[in-house]
Amino acid sequence: MVDGIPSFIIPGPDPVALPGCALSLVLPALNEAENLDRVLPEVKTALVALGPTYEIIVVDGGSRDATHEIVRKHGARLVSQKLPGFGGAYRAGFEQARGEYVITLDADGSHDPRFLKDLWAARRDGDVVIASRYVAGGAAEMPSTRRVMSRILNITFGRGLSLPVRDLSSGYRLYRGAILRELELKATDFDVLEEILIRALAAGYRVHEVPFQYRARVSGRSHARLMRFAISYLRTFVAMWRLRNSIESSDYDGRAYDSAIPLQRYWQRRRYAIITGYIGNALRVLDAGCGSTQVQNGAPQIIGMDPQMRKLRFMRSAGRTLINGSTFNLPFKDETFDVVISSQVIEHLPEDDRIFSELYRCLAPGGRLILSTVDYGGWQGPLIEWAYSVAKPTGYADEHITHYTRRTLFDRLTRMGMVIEDHQYILGGEIIIAARKAASP
Repeated sequence: MVDGIPSFIIPGPDPVALPGCALSLVLPALNEAENLDRVLPEVKTALVALGPTYEIIVVDGGSRDATHEIVRKHGARLVSQKLPGFGGAYRAGFEQARGEYVITLDADGSHDPRFLKDLWAARRDGDVVIASRYVAGGAAEMPSTRRVMSRILNITFGRGLSLPVRDLSSGYRLYRGAILRELELKATDFDVLEEILIRALAAGYRVHEVPFQYRARVSGRSHARLMRFAISYLRTFVAMWRLRNSIESSDYDGRAYDSAIPLQRYWQRRRYAIITGYIGNALRVLDAGCGSTQVQNGAPQIIGMDPQMRKLRFMRSAGRTLINGSTFNLPFKDETFDVVISSQVIEHLPEDDRIFSELYRCLAPGGRLILSTVDYGGWQGPLIEWAYSVAKPTGYADEHITHYTRRTLFDRLTRMGMVIEDHQYILGGEIIIAARKAASP
């Protein structure tokens, strides 16, 4: 089991666990001795009341005040960052954190340690839990200039990247430690906060927000610098836009169904209508290579299987049955399903007889195979694919490594002993075939 999903690909966890603790607190600090002298005792008091085993890590970015002495005085771990900036501090802290869960908070006193209990209580509501200023019940005590900049930042990232999060820039968060060890972070400044969230969402992890009352720092000055701040955020926005609109994003297929691009939206919805029409009232259905498609919505009889765990994480919801498995070796018994779907899969894989033989093997006698792919035998498919690649260069087009035609697919299925029942086109470019397996050998 990986993230609650049966996997026939990913090895199980190492039975010999490394020594750790339940919770790691990471506090980046740069010349914050005065604030730390007040914050660290409050943090320790809150953690003792909370109950889990814990560690407190203060990541120092080259302080010239008494930060080192204050950290030692209060019994916290001191870690010196190697990479520059706020992002460098986070990465240094995450590398040292041993906790099953990790909480980040600022060292300047703006994050009330008493709120730790709220984050800890919500740890099972999401893989990332945010102390949010911008959900109902949340608030922010800050200068008007900062408030306006924060709102602009969150609206730009939230709407520009279609993110289901209200407060993207809050640094008061709880993470599952395993997630932080998986993400490959690049940002070196405060934009690391947005990068973490977007990469976590792209990997299919759940983000949950709880209302939080933010207060201004107790003493000292903020270390944010406007020009460097703007450049780093612009660079991260561009990188995250590419990720968010690529097939690497866990919800790519799901968002395409409601895409702002009319061609993409029509294509997804037409495919959905044809495939669900072919499924009919079948009770045992396998979607082999389901991705984050809409086909499983409201259809508990459909088992979704995909080799990419990030897609399955996104698809987790009550009533859905999901399995992590390989198209080349389907983890099911012979003749299990009345309908087997392979939609937009075979063109992404090297041509291999095992793909078709496995689909056929799992199909019950008299069962129906639903197969969809781009038809490269005509001019429409390549032309539409080219137009789509121009409109959305991070989409699927470059991933189509095997080119099938209606004739080659009909020939292959006929040789397997299947009867072609029907086929339909989407704008002459994508072919969707319904083929019946013989009722007896």
